[in-house]
Amino acid sequence: MSIFRSSFRGRPRFPVFGGGSTAFTRSHCPFVNSYLFIPLFSHLPSICAIYIFQTSPNDYYVKDISNKTRSALAARARAGKYLSSGVYGYAKDPHDKNKLIPDPETAPIVRRIFSMTVSGISFRAIARTLSSEGILTPAAVKGVSPRKETTRPTDWSATTINGIIRNPAYLGKLVYGKSRKVSYKSKKQIASPEDQLIVTEGTHEPIVNQDVWNLANEIANRHRKSSRTGKTHIFSGLLFCQDCGSSIAQADKAFICQRYRAFGKSENGCSSHRIPYKLLYASVLASVQEVTAEARRDRDGLIAKLSGIGQKQQQAALAAARKTQAKTEKRLAEIGELIRKAFEKNVLGDLPDDVYKSLTDGYTRERAELTAHLETVTEQIADLMKETDNATRFVELAEQYADITELDRDLIHRLIDRIEIGESYKEDGIRCQEITIYFRFVGRI
Repeated sequence: MSIFRSSFRGRPRFPVFGGGSTAFTRSHCPFVNSYLFIPLFSHLPSICAIYIFQTSPNDYYVKDISNKTRSALAARARAGKYLSSGVYGYAKDPHDKNKLIPDPETAPIVRRIFSMTVSGISFRAIARTLSSEGILTPAAVKGVSPRKETTRPTDWSATTINGIIRNPAYLGKLVYGKSRKVSYKSKKQIASPEDQLIVTEGTHEPIVNQDVWNLANEIANRHRKSSRTGKTHIFSGLLFCQDCGSSIAQADKAFICQRYRAFGKSENGCSSHRIPYKLLYASVLASVQEVTAEARRDRDGLIAKLSGIGQKQQQAALAAARKTQAKTEKRLAEIGELIRKAFEKNVLGDLPDDVYKSLTDGYTRERAELTAHLETVTEQIADLMKETDNATRFVELAEQYADITELDRDLIHRLIDRIEIGESYKEDGIRCQEITIYFRFVGRI
């Protein structure tokens, strides 16, 4: 009998060899023992083959390499190392290929895209503008995309603009592991859960600040429709029905409830909530003029008003909460020291076991109560500070707009979160309609 070896893993050849009644092949694969037994009987019309193959060691080896590679990349990501081909608006540091620095040529374009989005310009219109100016797309910029060439280097799309607006890299942080493969055997990728993402803050210089990024994403999240020219009315994405909560859509020179448009006044419908454009414009303009004028006239008074309580009362409440917090933290530290001393005395035999147990049980109960109380006080302090911070942020924003004579989309979306339209009614023969404005950071004033 002769033994031949096959060099192709998993698919051994079938040579006929030897002078015995049985022949078999064996593969050369590491960790694999694979045999093919072929009984040879010249008087039989066919060959009976029994194939015994073991692949689990090879699978384990490949999977182990995959896991080690993934772990090594994750460790580098946690250390703030950039691991991809590039981000539009950034270039790789010539002294450290794993660090990003703003690109003097493309970073201003990223800032411009955010500014245009905040101003209310649609993604489609932004893409059309950049294309008409001959600005290269991210896929055409060297170092951003792994492609070697692109056939349409200046053809921007709304999808590309959306990807830039959503990218947290422009805040100076990196997010690793947004997608993952289903298996090391498959190239199919799925989105990773948020709790599995690796987020590293402050890895590079931001191109836009947090407020601009948040506002651009808020505007992008608002449902709005634009014409084929990319134009949208200045209130788009802000108007809602006060009764059913549906969006208010433009119809000719007025706005009506979308649910009314779809179902009329049926059981599933609503009333029209129709409001003329001129009336809505005049009402919002008057409200914005009033609040911006008050912000310039009495800044501290408006902050106190928006905080919900008087400024002195708020400061007193915050001081009292912080005093309670410090007192509680001090007592918790004392309890920890008392428990430690009691343990040492008990070990040395100076404190009987029953006394030690009684003391520690009492300290443990008190510590649990104080810990819960400390959490409540900490939340109270955070709420008080948030109220003041939000009021201050809004007033600082309102102060930027002086002597407003007309509205534009940029101003409205910077100052206002939501506008609710009530149904019109008549009072003493006069048409009335409630318009509720919710301002950014502070809500209804």
